[in-house]
Amino acid sequence: MGRRKTGPPKRGVAATPEDLMQFYLRNRETFEKRTDADIERSCSSKDAYPSEAHARAVAAMNRRGDVLYTYECFYCRQWHLTRRPTAPDRGPQIIEE
Repeated sequence: MGRRKTGPPKRGVAATPEDLMQFYLRNRETFEKRTDADIERSCSSKDAYPSEAHARAVAAMNRRGDVLYTYECFYCRQWHLTRRPTAPDRGPQIIEE
């Protein structure tokens, strides 16, 4: 029986959004509660979709297409759904308190 090959993935194999998020969390320089809370609120607690069309299709399939909006996530570069209306090329804004 041969040894299992371990090591970095082959070139051309795309990392998953979860892999990218885990890399970011492991390699960031500082830990900020505010950033962690924003990631949880706007990314990791939501379903991610590979394209805007896919996200819209899921919303329509669940009969929520009239009340849900799409945005491209700043953190994972995938698409999420939100109840907040967004500008055509902007995601949700962080509101300073």
